[in-house]
Amino acid sequence: MPRPSQLIHPQREPAPVRPAATVLLLRDSPQGVEVLMTRRSLTASFAPGAYVFPGGGIDAADAQAHGQATRRPTQSDLHLTQAIAAIRESFEELGVLLAVRPDGAPATAKDVAALDRKAPFLPQAAARGLWLAAADVFVLAHWITDRDLPRRFDVPFLVARMPEGQTPVADEAEQFEPVWV
Repeated sequence: MPRPSQLIHPQREPAPVRPAATVLLLRDSPQGVEVLMTRRSLTASFAPGAYVFPGGGIDAADAQAHGQATRRPTQSDLHLTQAIAAIRESFEELGVLLAVRPDGAPATAKDVAALDRKAPFLPQAAARGLWLAAADVFVLAHWITDRDLPRRFDVPFLVARMPEGQTPVADEAEQFEPVWV
């Protein structure tokens, strides 16, 4: 272990870790599986201008929406909350709605059009009787931001199939240029 006098930079306490969630939306193509990425705003506080998967911080409301979501029998409360956050962020950032209607059918383009991306998402989905398709969102990986960065996140990388008949449209505030790779 080096002595403090040998360090190039002074030691500092790491920034607190904030819970977040991100989702890789997948689709089949003639060339194989594709994943949706989008470019972050150049003014973003974390990874400005980088191509990323949709996602963001977990809100308290995400944990309170368990009764509004489909759930696998083995899905923990934590994973359900993370899936709900990823579903919310996908809608807010890209207009992609991972939800099912009361009859069990997937949400339609009409359902997407009826929701306001700038208004609170969860109450709108509940008012339309939509169930968040959290049972269709799976954990792929887990990452904690490096301790030396000024903003740190504890984030699962989740995976879900892109809903049929929906087209990602960036919000042009946080996210730009959705692209399939």
